[in-house]
Amino acid sequence: MENTQNTNKIKRFIIDVIKGVVMGAAFIIPGFSGGTVAVLLGIYNGFINAIAGIFKDFKKNILYLFPFAIGIAIGVLALSIPIKLGFQYVPLPLTCLFVGLMLGGMPPIIKDAGGKPKFTHIIALLLSAGFAVGICFIPGIGDMDMTNANVGNYFMIAGVGVLASGGCIVPGISGSMIAMIFGVYNDVIGAVSDIITFTNFAQSLFILLAFGVGIVVGFFSIALLMRFLLKKYKKGTFYAIIGFIIGSVYSIFNKQEMLINPEVSLPLQISLAVVTFAAGLLATIIFCHAVDKRKEINETLTNSPQDVD
Repeated sequence: MENTQNTNKIKRFIIDVIKGVVMGAAFIIPGFSGGTVAVLLGIYNGFINAIAGIFKDFKKNILYLFPFAIGIAIGVLALSIPIKLGFQYVPLPLTCLFVGLMLGGMPPIIKDAGGKPKFTHIIALLLSAGFAVGICFIPGIGDMDMTNANVGNYFMIAGVGVLASGGCIVPGISGSMIAMIFGVYNDVIGAVSDIITFTNFAQSLFILLAFGVGIVVGFFSIALLMRFLLKKYKKGTFYAIIGFIIGSVYSIFNKQEMLINPEVSLPLQISLAVVTFAAGLLATIIFCHAVDKRKEINETLTNSPQDVD
């Protein structure tokens, strides 16, 4: 009996690590929402409650989160170098892939917004879209030279980490996409890659620490704010998210200094960009459809009458 219980615990641990790997991949790929992935994997409520109540039952929640943390770290480390190389050699197709992933996730957000929008909802949409576009015109955003980084650069990275934490808690929002919009995504990805290859180790470590501190701070502040907004002003918040996504398309392309690789045929790059955009769009649509199906199944099981002996 005891051996069976130990075997089940090991299986559960391995399964949770694998789920963590999937979440880690979602966190690092712009356009994919870590929150949406957590919903699909059936761990969203447990994951969020464990973090939100970590100090209420510290040991229990830490043990619950530990395998997911291992998996997330594996997922991030596994993809950091391929993504860095992708931006180096095929930046346009890779950027179009991420944009496709992002836009493919819009229909569920529009569905969650629900019904005919009011004037205030349209204003929220326009303001958030304007904010996403306006980011491009803020001096210094996306123009950091981390080879001569100062304290301000690290504070900025931490600040973006705070905003990016929303992607961990709100289904439909991509934290990596937020980092890309603010122009620090490549710095963070590059830092992870450099840590793995022991290149610029000290500087890369400081970049990751700054971003990580921002993520932690944001999770307990921005995430709580988003919970409040979704509870009190759900429709307006969703329209603001939609506006932010629309405005982000311009910001993403604007933030890429070199979308075209002069060493690769331009027609080939454009062709690949069209294919990757379509692939990203289709992948997210299928993914979101799977999430909806899971929700329907869970609701059916919850609402079905129970047999009475």
